[in-house]
Amino acid sequence: MSVTRRLVVPAVTLAAALAVSGARVRTDDPVSSSVRFTGEIVRILDRRCLACHDARSLSMPLTSYRDVRAWGRAIREEIVEQRMPPWSAARGYGRFRNDLSLTAREMATVLSWIDGGMPRGDDRDLPAAPAPASAAAPDLRVALPPQRVPALEAQLVRRVTVTIPIDPDRPIARVVLVPGAREVLLGAQIYDAADRWVGAWLPWQREAAPPSPHAVRLGRDPRVTVELHYRGGDAEVSDESALEVYYAPKAAPPVDEVSVDGRSRAPLSRNATLWAIVPSSDGDVRSLELKARRPDGSTDVLLWIPQVHPEWPQAFVLDTPLALPAGTTFSLVVQPPGSSARARLGLLR
Repeated sequence: MSVTRRLVVPAVTLAAALAVSGARVRTDDPVSSSVRFTGEIVRILDRRCLACHDARSLSMPLTSYRDVRAWGRAIREEIVEQRMPPWSAARGYGRFRNDLSLTAREMATVLSWIDGGMPRGDDRDLPAAPAPASAAAPDLRVALPPQRVPALEAQLVRRVTVTIPIDPDRPIARVVLVPGAREVLLGAQIYDAADRWVGAWLPWQREAAPPSPHAVRLGRDPRVTVELHYRGGDAEVSDESALEVYYAPKAAPPVDEVSVDGRSRAPLSRNATLWAIVPSSDGDVRSLELKARRPDGSTDVLLWIPQVHPEWPQAFVLDTPLALPAGTTFSLVVQPPGSSARARLGLLR
C-alpha cells in the first residue's frame, strides 16, 4: 500500500543558493590565510559536508579543491546564514551522536580560509583514503515499492507500508534503510504498525538504532511504514530503496516510546533512560523547545530548535543516554503559539 502526500514549500538548500547567486571566486584572489585546503579544510568537509555533497548525492559535489574553490563565496554565505550544514538543534542543549553542525573553531577556520584567498596547499598533506567499512550481512532484506520522483519537485513525502516476514516475537536490533536514489532522498523515518518510531536514515546518518543490548519488538503485526522525504532533481528518477533487518538475541530488553505534544501528559510511571528524540511539526512551526521536569523540580532542556527546517527530517540520537526518574514530566513549547508539533522520545527500559 502506498499513500502519497505532496508538499510544495520553499526549499532553502545550498544548491538553490548557488543557482541564485551564481557566486564564483576569482582566480586572482590574494592569499592571506595560513589555512590550507589540503590540511584543515578537506578534513572538515569530510566530517560535515560530503555525506550530501559527494559525487552521487543531493547537491553539487565538493570532493575536490576545484569544486570547493569554484563556489567558495556562496559556501561562505550559507555558513554565515547558518543554512548549512542542515542541522537544526542548538548547541548546549543535549549532546547528540549524529551532530552535523560546525563547531565555532571549524566555522572560523573555513571562513578564514575563504576570506584569505583559499590556498590549496601540498597534496602530500591530504588524508589517506579511508578503508572500506565492513558490515555484517542483514538477516532479512525487504524491497520497498519503487517511487517515481518528478523533476524539480520542491518537497515530496511518500508513506509506504510493507510486511516484515518474521516471527512477531523475534526482537530486532535495528531496521536500516538502504537508499536507492540518494540524489533525491532527503531522509526517511521508519514506524511500526502501532505508529512507534523504530529507525531513520539521513544522508549523514546511515541508521538510528537503540544502544545494545536493547531491541525493537514489532509485536503481532509485523508491518512497518517508511516515510520517505524527497526533493526532485533535474530529471525524473525512480527510487528503489530497501529495508535491511538485523535480529537481536531473544532475551534483549525492549525499548519504549513516549509521545509529547503541546498538551499535558501523565508523568513517567517508572524510571527510564532517554536515547533518542524524533520531532515533527507542521509547516507553520518556526521553533520548538522540549523540556523534562524531574520530581525534585529540576529541569533539563532536552532539545531546542531555534529555526525549524521542515524539508529536512531529523532524528536526534543522544551521545550518552539520559537517565530520568519516575515522575518526570515533559513539555513541548512551539512558536508561533497554536502551531502543531510532536516529539517522540525513545526510552530504554
